[in-house]
Amino acid sequence: MLSRTNRRDRRGALPQRVPVPMLVLSAFIVLGVILGYVFALRSLQSAGGELKQYFDAFLSGGVNRPFSVRALGETLLCYFRAPGIVFLLGFASIGIVAVPLVCACQGFLLSYSLFCFALSLGRGSFPLLLALFGIRLLAVLPCTLLLGNASLDKSRVLLSLSLGGGGRGRAVSYGSAYWYRFGICCVCLLFAALLELWLVPQFLLLAAS
Repeated sequence: MLSRTNRRDRRGALPQRVPVPMLVLSAFIVLGVILGYVFALRSLQSAGGELKQYFDAFLSGGVNRPFSVRALGETLLCYFRAPGIVFLLGFASIGIVAVPLVCACQGFLLSYSLFCFALSLGRGSFPLLLALFGIRLLAVLPCTLLLGNASLDKSRVLLSLSLGGGGRGRAVSYGSAYWYRFGICCVCLLFAALLELWLVPQFLLLAAS
């Protein structure tokens, strides 16, 4: 009797250990990646020659392009856009819907850019693709998932308060962990962005030689 009760307790506790919000956000990112691949294929079929010429011009122009404030700003925007948005959505109940959509958009943008390059330049461009997208994938997606997971939890609490009639009169505790997580992600994203700005021109020189 006790053994059956223990088994039931363990079965009931198992779903609580599964990080459901993280799985949901990961599924939306995968959906965005798949859509990005599909749209990249369609773009290549309709304008394959134009894409090839554009990427060739981009690579040849990027070799001699000096470091600039504009390049820094564009790179930082690419790195901080999705993580910053999902972090801010943690302060609104709409984040329960918007955070997964932002994750899907981020997966789509990265996938579309990556596959457009890969399909246009061929297999020989793998080292260049690794330099252009490897650091960004390793930094942006984990930080987006980490911050999005925390934001979903806060948005869920805000939504429950609104639907329960409590409104925003009751304060939602964010705690130091919420801000420490954001600070650590910002440091990682900044380091990755600077590393990409230094590394990509080196690979462009190797590709051009």
